[in-house]
Order: sequence, then structure tokens, then C-alpha cells
Amino acid sequence: MTGLTRAALDRWRLVLAVTLVLVVTGVMTYFTHPSQEDPEITIRTAVVTARFPGMSAERVEQLLVKPIEEAARQIAEVDTIESAAQTGFATVKVELRSEVTLVKPVWTTLRNRMDDLAPSLPEGTVGPQVNDDYGRVAVTTLALHGADFSAAELRATARWLRDRLATVPLIGRIDLYGVQDERIWIEFDRARLDQAGLTVERMLDAVADQNLILSAGALQTEAGFRYALSTDGAFEDWRAIGDVPVPLPSGGTTVLRDLAQISRGYIEPARNPVFFNGNPAVTLGVSMVEGGAIQTFGAGLDAALTDLRSALPLGLSLDLMTHQPPIVAASVADATENLLQTIATVMAVVILFLGMRAGLIVGAIVPLSIVLALVGMALWGIPLHRISIAAVIIALGLLVDNGVVMAEDIKRRIDGGTTPRDAALEASRTLAIPLLTSSLTTILAFLPLMLASDATGEFLRALAQVLALTLMASWLLSVTVTPLLCVRFLRSTQGPTETAPGRGARLYQAALRRALGARALVLLATIFAFAVALAALGRVPTGLLPPSERAQFVLSLELPAGISEDETARVARRLAGFLGDTTANPEIVGNVVYVGAGGPRFFLALSPLDPAPHIAFAVVNLADATSVPVVRERVENWMAANLPEARGWTELLFLGKTPPGTVEIRLIGGDADALFSTGRVVEGVFRDIDGTRQIRGDWANPVLQLTVLIDEARARRAGVAPSAVARTLAARFDGAHVTDYREGDRVIPVVIRAEQEARNSLDALADVTVLSGDGVAVPLLQIADYGGELQPWVIRRVQQERALTISALRPGLSAAELLAEVAPRLEALDLPQGIRWEPDGEVVAKADANAALFATLPQCLLGIVLLLIWQFDSFRRPAIIFATIPLVLVGVAPGMLLMKGTLDFNALLGVLSLAGIIINNGIVLIERIDAERAHNDDLGQALVTACAARLRPIVMTTLTTILGLLPLHLFGGELWRGMTIVMMFGLGVGTLLTLFVVPCLYATIFADQRRSRHRPAVP
Repeated sequence: MTGLTRAALDRWRLVLAVTLVLVVTGVMTYFTHPSQEDPEITIRTAVVTARFPGMSAERVEQLLVKPIEEAARQIAEVDTIESAAQTGFATVKVELRSEVTLVKPVWTTLRNRMDDLAPSLPEGTVGPQVNDDYGRVAVTTLALHGADFSAAELRATARWLRDRLATVPLIGRIDLYGVQDERIWIEFDRARLDQAGLTVERMLDAVADQNLILSAGALQTEAGFRYALSTDGAFEDWRAIGDVPVPLPSGGTTVLRDLAQISRGYIEPARNPVFFNGNPAVTLGVSMVEGGAIQTFGAGLDAALTDLRSALPLGLSLDLMTHQPPIVAASVADATENLLQTIATVMAVVILFLGMRAGLIVGAIVPLSIVLALVGMALWGIPLHRISIAAVIIALGLLVDNGVVMAEDIKRRIDGGTTPRDAALEASRTLAIPLLTSSLTTILAFLPLMLASDATGEFLRALAQVLALTLMASWLLSVTVTPLLCVRFLRSTQGPTETAPGRGARLYQAALRRALGARALVLLATIFAFAVALAALGRVPTGLLPPSERAQFVLSLELPAGISEDETARVARRLAGFLGDTTANPEIVGNVVYVGAGGPRFFLALSPLDPAPHIAFAVVNLADATSVPVVRERVENWMAANLPEARGWTELLFLGKTPPGTVEIRLIGGDADALFSTGRVVEGVFRDIDGTRQIRGDWANPVLQLTVLIDEARARRAGVAPSAVARTLAARFDGAHVTDYREGDRVIPVVIRAEQEARNSLDALADVTVLSGDGVAVPLLQIADYGGELQPWVIRRVQQERALTISALRPGLSAAELLAEVAPRLEALDLPQGIRWEPDGEVVAKADANAALFATLPQCLLGIVLLLIWQFDSFRRPAIIFATIPLVLVGVAPGMLLMKGTLDFNALLGVLSLAGIIINNGIVLIERIDAERAHNDDLGQALVTACAARLRPIVMTTLTTILGLLPLHLFGGELWRGMTIVMMFGLGVGTLLTLFVVPCLYATIFADQRRSRHRPAVP
């Protein structure tokens, strides 16, 4: 490796020019490189849906869900299948294995399988349809609202806005939410029809026959021209529907308006209405093209919105509800501020230890490594976000070590009388390989994260990637730029003698001599401290990842299953009114409530709710994040006191499938009744634990299904077909589609149904008549009886088995702690035959993430072992280094307990990084010890001298790392709190122990060997 240093010294002008080019490129990359709030992760889920109106949940399960599941399971890449069977609707979520990176070909296969399956499903099934865009994120959501504007006007304006915004660069797709489709309603009066001797069917035929656009062939003239002919009986005005003539059985005709009331309105019940600050609204979910720069997207969208708002009618407003560009800018700015604070801290520590000149030389490696890493990020396609910037912060303390060790060694040789050039070349010869090894071992310590295939590993992968780039940049600079600067600017300050150790070094030498004299006691005490720390670590709460710290929270509202969407909208609007009350909630700056669905996916980890008429979902924006806990508590208290008909709860945005702290117990197998009853028992187990809240199951409550029991014998005698009964009931209560009214580019369905008084009560069933094959009106009670039974509103399935999930959380307890309390009680239950339980939620997600992280850890450890054996040509020296790795836990456990930290996934990464740093310390210590033993027969003195020589770089690396992590700990948010605690306390205590344990272990293992027999002996 001396060649790199010699080339840098010989071609210093080229090195300077390349360095300047890299600096300029890195700075430009920072300002132009795409940035995000968080890394993107691949959503490996597609949703298959199918509809069969009126079919019960159990029949949907048997006839729709099971065939779809079986077809999807034939695809090799499929991992899990979760399904839901509701009345008339089937949903099947297909998730691929985590190692699948190219998902589009798999979705094409899934779509082909569904196309092949469709003909075998019951006649009348709509679908199955595959939504492979399930993971699309709405970077911006806009709310269009105006108190004096109708739903039709909101819809028309929203479509106009969508067309205009579609031309803005980087906008990939715009979805509309809350749009209410129009209907032309024909509401008949049964008494009038009976009086006229008419049936609903004859009314349907009369309207359908009138409103036709038919081809009448073509006329070809003798001159050779051909003219197409058509007949047009389409309605020019919707009111003209009332003029349709209806033939009477007795002869003559009447007009439709004499038999029914014609009105223009909207679909009923309202389809997924949206309320913005309590007012009806239409929201636009704006998605960005894949790989686009969010800064450019935000600038283009803001400019377009300025123009569009000025063109809106007076009284109509277009407001931002969620908008990622400023969030991303603030996130990157905060992370950059933490980075600058860390750079200043590291520079101050280096200058304090080395003096101004040497400190500036070593400190130059910091910004140069960062800009070189930025260039590498641009080439590797790693955007700027809080993960990648935090990786640079974490790496700063580590990368300084290379420069410190190299500069110190050159300075020592110059002070010893060696010329600067020879000192630089000799230092590179002896240190380039050890420094490369130490950098590679740290990279290998983080490599499992880079190779982890699950979503958590994918989210944090940039951490390992940027660390690798930064550390390799640091090593390259330490063998090129650092020697060059030392040769140019360092001068001898001591003369041709060794530098006298300072006071700290003398104190350390004295303590080390005592420790070597009692090394057995030192090693036993270390083992005892490790055992105590290991036991204490079991008391540290665990988790996966902390929730988001946005000034925002979400809210879920759930009414009893079976409630109509109109009733849910009424309750949701009351809630929206409270959220928008600036007197009661001055901290809230905006809220949007989605009824019957979850709206757009505006946060990558937020999975939209399954559609259901009895649910609502709200997004609440606050002025600042500090007020989120207070407002959440106030809102939950208000819902408990003012919405007795509903159950509501709030949640922070989180990374994962379930909120942090949530325990899920999944009951699998058995019939629906047994699952329901067992679920109630499990809910009782949770309630027995004081403080447990948000206890709920995911099957909702059973609902009453009314059944018309047709007596086939009586129906045949009356000449009534069962299909006629179904059509008559649908036309009377839900409405039957007659024809379409065309207005411009809009097609408005014309629907016939009974007047409101004849369809809004159970008694209306007794008045239903059905037309027989002979045209005779037959009372439905003459051929059928009525019944009813409780049925599941939804049947959920996991991995092709019925599964009911009960979830709960207890503030103050982690998910693992709550599960530990619940599990013994569940084991004691006498579950019905065929039903079993298993945990799910955060505990399982954390176990899966850890398993993915540790899957490649043995191979990475093997790589570290081979590197150390390659460097030292020894087995015992790597063994000494590996024996010091557990020392980091001695500081981790008390640090986490003292600071009340959580051992989450990031904290676990901190432990891995500590292992890399401790290995580095061991490498530089043993390398120096071997060098001292080469010319010192006294093993004890060689140990003391070598360790004292490496004291300053090791302590300096430790201090720069700890102090450099302080800004990230104080201002980086909860995401990094656990990791910074682990690294600061673990590194502080671990380094202190390493400075004594490594020489003690070395002295123990090599105590009986003389220097002359050192290398030939067993390594």
C-alpha cells in the first residue's frame, strides 16, 4: 500500500486537483441530489378483489375467497395470503417473499392466474381484479371544498384540476377521493302502479326503449358516397324522462311522471364521503413518478397551485392537507444541522488533542470523506434522507481514527529525526494494512444490515451503505491526502528523541502495570461485570422502531358493523366539527376525515384500511409536534364522552404493520361461532391486566341477515321464478339500473326504486308484489316466508385458514412485556378443539427483522476472522480481539437503564457497530504490541509502552464518536435515541475495559514465550 502514498507525494499537484474536483462535485451533489424524508421500501403486496352483491360472507368465503387463494398460492414467490370475506365482497392480499425485488413480473403472473380463474367463479361475479399499485404513495394530498358548492360542482372542479395538474413535470398520477356520483332517481308509488294496473318491469321497459342510440345501417348513393344512419331517442334533458309514455294494460298511455317522482341527486348511501375541517370535500392524491426529485416536484406543484387557485370560483378553496416536499426539506435540514454540529465537535476534539496544525491536518479528512461519500451515494443511487445523513454522523467518529493514527505515527517519526517523506512512507508501510483491516471489519459488522431482506432492513440499508462509503473514503484519504499534508506542513517539535508521555499516559501506564500484575483478578472481574450486564440487559424494554415524530396523528372511528355509510358519515362529521373547532383545539391546523375507507396512502408504511361502511379514518395536522400527546388525549376523551355509538382511538404514524407496543393474539381454525366466543375470552384476558386499552378484534360484530325463504312449490304454482323475486327486491330497495342519461362527457345512471316510505322499514317487505310469468302481480308473502339469522359481518383468513386477531396495548409496557404477562394466561385456557393461538404484531415483526439481520451475521463474522488471521498470521491474536467484543454490553445495559432507552432495531445496530469499533481498537493495540515486542524482551514493558502509545488515538476516537453522537442523541429524535445511548455508553465503558483487558489477555496467552520464539511458535 506504500505505492498509494508514494504516488500521492510524487504527484501532489494531481492529488490536489482531484481533491478540489471531488469537493466541488460533492457540494453540487448535496444541493442537486434527490432527497426524501425516509428511504423507499418495496411494497410487496397486491390486493385481489371480487364482488357478488348480496352473497353472504360465508358463501363469499367458499365460492370466491378460497378459489382466489388457491390460485395465488400456486405462484412460487408468494409468501403470505390474508383474506377477508364480507357480504358481497372478497378481498385477498397477496404478499411476496422478502427476497423478491422485481415484483412487476410476479403481479403479471398473478393477473394472468386471476383471468384464468374468472370463468370458473359463480355467474354474476365481478372480478377478480388485481390492484398491484397498492404501495403507491400520495406525496401530496389536496382538499377541494366550498360550503356553497354542490357535490356535482366539486366533482367537476376536481376533474378539471386533475387534468391541469397532470401536465406538471414529475406528477405520475392523481386519484380523487370523496367524489359523489350523480343519479337520476325514478321513485315509484306502489299504489299508483296498482291503480293503473302496471308493474315495475313495464316501467323499466318503457324508459329503456325510449333512451336508445342505435345504428340504422348506411345509405350509399349513386354518386358513390356512403352515409351512416342512426336513430337517436336519447334524452336531451333529464327532466324529459318524466315525459316517457307508458302503455296501460287497458289501452292508452300515461306518462312516467304520473306514476313516479323523478329527481336528480347522488348515489345513496353516500360513497366514501370526505370531510375537510368539517365540510364536504373532494381530495386529490398526487403521486410522483418513480425516482423523481422531490424538490423539483414540490417547486413545480407549488407554482401550478398558485395559478390554479387564482382560477377557482369565489368561495371554492384548494388547501394542502399533506405535503411531503417541505417535510423532506425540514428533515434534511435538521439532519444536516446535526451533521455540522458533529463536524464542529469532532474538529474541536482533534485540535484539542493534537494541536492546531496537526488537528487541522487530521480534521481535513472529515469534510473530504463526506464529499467523497456524497459522490459515492450519487453513483450508488442513495438519496439524501435522515438515514443516510445519520450514517455520516455515526461514521464521523470512526473515520477520524484512520487520520489520527496515520498522522500521529508520522509525527512521532518526524520527531524522532526521520525526514517527513520517509516518515510518511514508513508509516504507510506499517499502518495501511491494519487501518484497511479495521475499516473492513467495521464495514463487515454493518454488512448484515445491508444484506437483510426484510422491510426493516430495507428501510435502514442506506445506513450500512453510507458507512461503507465513508469509511473507505476515510482510509483512502488517510494513505494519500493525510501523508501529503503531513509532509507539507508538519515539522519536528521535539528533536531526535521520543516524545515524553503526558500525565494521562503516565497514569494509564501505572494503572496498567497494576492490572498486569493482577491480570487474573482483572479478567475474573471483567467476566463478572459482563454477566451482571447480561442479566441487566433483560430488564431493558425492547421494540422494533419508534413512531414518527411528525406534527400529525391519525384517528380511527368504528361503529357497529351493519351501520350504513350515511350514519357513519353523520357521526364522522360531528367528530370533524370538533377537530375543526379552533376554540377547543387551537393546536389543530387542519383535519380530513375519510368515511368508509382510509383515503390515499400518504405515508409509505401506512397501509390503507380495508373498505367498510361502518369505519372512518382521519388525518389531523398540528402546528407543532410537542402538542401531539395533549391533543391526542383530549380527542380520545371527547370521543369517549360524546360518541357513545362509536369507538375511536388515535395513533401516531409508525414504521411497521402495527403501532409500537401493540400485542396481537391470532386465533386460528375452527368455525365462526367458536372463534367469536374464544375471541371474547381472549379480550377478557387482556381486560384483566390493569391499564390495558384499545382491546378489539378484527371480525367486528355479527350482523342480522334477512332471508327470503321461497317455497318452490308455491312459487311454481303462482308462476314466479326465484330470479324475479331477487330482481323485484333489488329494484324496490336498492334500485335497479334502467338506462343512462348522457350529459356532455358524463354518463349518469338512471335508477328506479320505491319511494322512501316504502323502502325504509322492515314492514315494507310485507307489501312487496312480484310479477308472474303471466303478468299477474303476486304478493311475496303468498310464495315465501321471511327469516333472519346472525352471520359474521366479515370472515378473515390468514394463510388459507380462518383467523381472528385480538389486539391490545398497555401504556408503559412494551409489546414483549405485555405478551409475557398474557401468554401464561392464554396457555391456561381450555381452547375449543381445532383452535390454536399464536402471537403476532410488533413482537413477531421484531423477531422477523432480527432474524433477517442475523441471517448473514455468521458469514460476516467469518469474514472478520479471516481478515484478522490474514493481517496477524495468527489464531490467538484474533481470539484476543474477539474476546473483547462482549465488553461493549458492560456499558450498554446500565446506559439503557439509566437513560430509560428502548432496545429497538436501531439500538441493536448500535451494538453491531460497537463490535466493529472494539475490534478496531484491538487491532491497533495488538499491532503496536507486536511492534514493541520486536525490540523489547520484557513482555510487560512492551505491553505498557505499546498501549500507552496507542492510548491517545483510541481515546480520541472514543471521544470524537461519543461527542459526535451527542447532537444526534439530543436533536435527532426517537429514531436514533436507542442507538446513540448504546454507542455512547457501550463505547465509553467498552474502550476503558479494552485498554486493560487486551493487554491482560495478551500477557496471559504469551506469558511463557520469549521474544526470540514469538513468531515460530504456534500462532
